[in-house]
Amino acid sequence: MRGLISFLREGWSSSPRFSIYHQAMLLALITLLSLGTWAITLAQADAYGANPGPGKVCEWYTVLAGNSLERISRAYHNSTRSLAHVNNITNINRIFIGQRLCIPIIANRRSGGTASGLLPNGSVRGFAYNALEQSSPSQVASLLRQTAARHGLPANLLMAIAWQESGWNQHVIAHDGGIGTMQIMPSTAQGLNRQVRGHYDPYKLQDNIELGAIYLHSLWQGFHGDQTKVISAYNQGGWSVTHQGISNWPYVRSVQALMRRY
Repeated sequence: MRGLISFLREGWSSSPRFSIYHQAMLLALITLLSLGTWAITLAQADAYGANPGPGKVCEWYTVLAGNSLERISRAYHNSTRSLAHVNNITNINRIFIGQRLCIPIIANRRSGGTASGLLPNGSVRGFAYNALEQSSPSQVASLLRQTAARHGLPANLLMAIAWQESGWNQHVIAHDGGIGTMQIMPSTAQGLNRQVRGHYDPYKLQDNIELGAIYLHSLWQGFHGDQTKVISAYNQGGWSVTHQGISNWPYVRSVQALMRRY
């Protein structure tokens, strides 16, 4: 894409016959190409919030050339409408090559929730469906409040971020590897465990929320209670917010709206 745009800008504009009209047409074309790339990026990001539903887990499928949502649905004995709902797809005719789709499957086919996601050396397993615990919304909400109080954090902050990240669903793994209720990445869990000398397993609900609270408490101290930066940093990363500023305003505003609800 960048190479094509550079070619259009430099190659065409260098022509002596390149009129103002042609320049205007070129600008419009570049804008359309850029918008198209942005739209595809947003569509691919939709899968991040995929929720397979109660008692189910995601089996991730990568869209190939020639695929359609209807064809994928038939192959997995699912309905097109439900697959679109799970993956937050608003237009069933618009899926993209390389896009990751959550195919909901019954949890007990892949997971009993009894295995450990934490290895003896402190490493956290990736995509360990058999280590995921089940949870109910009331159970999650109760643990979020308790954990927030223990760490001296606003309860509605934890509740809002947890809802934004996973919809209060522990039994889900995002396509990028984020685990459970507060979408803890394996590498983040390992780093936090080293930091507090703990052995928290992000595949277990209580441990997952504890890790999320430890991370938020660290951000809260680092940003001196600046709630906006704390929210942003949970998603964007503390280093990025400090050195580059907030770049995920839609995420921040969504969490702030959820905080007002709770």
